Formats: sequence, structure tokens, C-alpha cells
Amino acid sequence: MGIGKSISVKFAKLNAKLALIDCVDESLKSIVQECEKITKKKVFSVFIPDLTVRDSIKNAVNDTVRHFGRIDVLINCGELGSRVGVTSPNLIADMKLILEINLKAAIAFVHYASDSLIKNKGNVINIASLFGTLAIKEASPYSVSKAGLLHFSRCAALELAGKGVRVNCISPGPVRSQNVMGDFGTKEENDKYWDTWAKEAPLKHSVTEDEIADLVEFLASSKARSVTGNDYIIDSGWSVQRV
Repeated sequence: MGIGKSISVKFAKLNAKLALIDCVDESLKSIVQECEKITKKKVFSVFIPDLTVRDSIKNAVNDTVRHFGRIDVLINCGELGSRVGVTSPNLIADMKLILEINLKAAIAFVHYASDSLIKNKGNVINIASLFGTLAIKEASPYSVSKAGLLHFSRCAALELAGKGVRVNCISPGPVRSQNVMGDFGTKEENDKYWDTWAKEAPLKHSVTEDEIADLVEFLASSKARSVTGNDYIIDSGWSVQRV
């Protein structure tokens, strides 16, 4: 919910017309509520309980077009993480689900929104990952899904450029969460973990969710009108020392 929430809040502050889609109902309600406090108006949202059901994605896109009459910017930032490796007993099952969520669902959103994007000369921003290009232990399903998303984005950019549609990726490295998440029971544990990441980065800084949202804003704007087929790594230089 972190990066998606920050992007939603950023665009709410820009007074954009928002269509928020999520497969976690409580998360969606929370983000909608926060955005409505900013915009002072009703935010359109669609709850999809299962992103592996392609008709649900098609219906969500069609409902959005019916509601607003158009789609100008499509941002795919939903993902499912996993810490399983090649020898893990549940690798195959995890790989199937992660590819469905991280890659195939994003492709489906672009596919179903393409008519409106072409009509309105819109653009697509896919949130990939640094680990789509760098190898990481015990995360092969996640890494493969993000590598696939990166290459799909390049292919889509080439195919849609002649129709006036731009497609780009953002690949964050480790992103400092605004919340206590995962294995962390306290804010102190969370802060200690991210402080360690910051010390290892050349810029001595942890990337934040708000910084991802700032980059999304740039790519979605006319300032990036000549930018397509690119992958923007944002990691405080963390990957440079691994080249």
C-alpha cells in the first residue's frame, strides 16, 4: 500500500481525477478516504478481490472510462513479494501467483486501457524494481516478474510510440516505508533496519515512497513528453557499487 498510497496522495494534491483500484479492500478504503480529505470530492474506486481474474480488470478499466470518459495516465504499482529461492519447496506455486499479480495483471491493465490511452495520447508508468535487473538471493519469482515487466514496458513503448502513447518504468531499490511492516514489531526496529540500508547507499539516504511519487509525477507530465521506453532506477546509488 505504501508506494501506491503515496502516488495517489501526490495526484490528489495535484487535483487529478483519480480512479483507484486495489485488491485489498481495507487498504483501498483507507487511501480513498485520505485522498477525499485532500480533494474535498468523491474519489472513484474499484475493488478487485482477485487480480488473476482478467474480466475483473477489464471491467474495472471499462468502468473507469465510463465514469470519466477517458484514461490519460495508467500507473501499475500493485505487486506481491516473496522470499523463496530455487530450492524452496513452494517455488512453483509462488512463481505462478507472483507472475499473475506482478506481470500479467499489469499487462492486462495496459491492454484493456490501450484504446483510451491511444485516443487521448496518454501514458503508462509501471513500477518495476531494481531487482528486475540485479540478481538477489531467495527472491527469484519476484525478480523474474519485475524483469518481465521491464521488458514488456520496452516492447509496449516501441509498439505504442507511433500512436502517441508513452510507456516508462520506475525501478526502486529498497524503499523506506512510512509504516511498521513485515517482521518489524516496533517503529524503532523499522527505523534501525532502514538506517542500515541508508549507510550502505552511496548517497547515505533511504529512498522514500514520496520520492517515487515525485518521479511518477514527472513521467506523467508534459515535461517528459520525449521520454518513452526508459527505466528509471531510484536507489540512492545503491546499485552503482554492485556493477
